[in-house]
Amino acid sequence: MRKTMDTSVWVARTELGRAKEDMGMILEKARSIGAEVLVLDADMVFGKDHMSSAAYHARKAIDEKRNSADSLAMETLLYASGQRQLSGAIDKMSVTEDTTRIVIAQLSGPEIISEKGWEPMEPLAEDVSSERLAKYGVSEREQATIGSRNPSEIILEKVAAVDILKK
Repeated sequence: MRKTMDTSVWVARTELGRAKEDMGMILEKARSIGAEVLVLDADMVFGKDHMSSAAYHARKAIDEKRNSADSLAMETLLYASGQRQLSGAIDKMSVTEDTTRIVIAQLSGPEIISEKGWEPMEPLAEDVSSERLAKYGVSEREQATIGSRNPSEIILEKVAAVDILKK
């Protein structure tokens, strides 16, 4: 497997109605220096470990020629979403006009310089509501198994399970 970079992950606020515009500017900035980034709705990302795990699995799938998507960003999106189909992953994770917080994950290329207001994302989100887990697709039955664990850990399990779903 190719050497992988540590996935840099930031979270940033955006004004209501500006998330898509901000995403476009970030993607253009990354493209201009030869970097690949993924910009997602922060409500669907449960910490840096979530994105790092998704990027790891995506790189591995590409290296082993098991990828479903044509780019590292889209394959990472697939894993981050816990979905088998790219269309479902896009619907679930993409920024919308209602998005007020975005996640920027750098997947490859020269390191991009974080902008003012970008904060490094914590390893695992804390105080995750059952509503947020449900929005991601964690059933009540799955939520009942969490016990004393950090609720974000179930998201990492869903990322790893994409390999099974893709078969």
